[in-house]
Amino acid sequence: MVKSINSVTRAMHVLDILKKTPKPLTLSELQRCTNINKSTLLRILKTLSINGWVIRSLCESKYSISSSILEEILPKSPEARLAEAAAPILDSLYYKLNWPSDISVRDNDRMKLLETTRDRHSFLTTKISQCRPEFLYSGVGRCYLAFCKEEERLEILSKLRQSKNKEGKLAQDTEYLNQIINQTRILGYGVRQSSYYNHRNQNGMLIEAIAVPIKTRHEKLIGCLSLAWSPGCIKNHDLEKEVVLRLQQAAIEIANRMP
Repeated sequence: MVKSINSVTRAMHVLDILKKTPKPLTLSELQRCTNINKSTLLRILKTLSINGWVIRSLCESKYSISSSILEEILPKSPEARLAEAAAPILDSLYYKLNWPSDISVRDNDRMKLLETTRDRHSFLTTKISQCRPEFLYSGVGRCYLAFCKEEERLEILSKLRQSKNKEGKLAQDTEYLNQIINQTRILGYGVRQSSYYNHRNQNGMLIEAIAVPIKTRHEKLIGCLSLAWSPGCIKNHDLEKEVVLRLQQAAIEIANRMP
């Protein structure tokens, strides 16, 4: 009589749990659902990840079925697919540039972060769920405004102008808006306003950041890839010759990895 392989059975059980769960699960949550001990579960997850069955998010350390496996059962949202495609690229980018990077998308009248390597660097400590960059001051916001379709840009600006805050007032300045958008298009990336409401890192230092667009092969904007660093740590020469180039290459890789 042919015997079953217990490790395969456990792996299939893990996959079954992840398929049936509408949201990614932490290691502890998976342990409770599967009753598999931690060391064994980690080996199973690593094996499934290496073979493309399971994805582990960088920012939340949660596990989910990869889009390529799940697509026919329960398609993931475009945001989830973007975060999944970006994760290994952000991982590689961190080791090349040694500064944290983010993936951001539009969220109504703000931007929001989907994936990040912030947890690997003490420079930035803001939780991903609390980070909602503004359009007219952040690098990702300016990048999105400059490279999105005209119809969407007008919609965003209309929403901003309805606000009574500082950004809402600035959105009324057509000359300023045209200058920022044209400058961003010429550069090919958005630049974070250095003062940005005095946003600083945990050591009280100002933050510098730029963002490049992530576009599909059909030139549709699907998000922005940004990098942040402490002032003075990246020279202007290196910014143009190395950092921007690496970000642009990474953005292309992310788009190409989209399911």
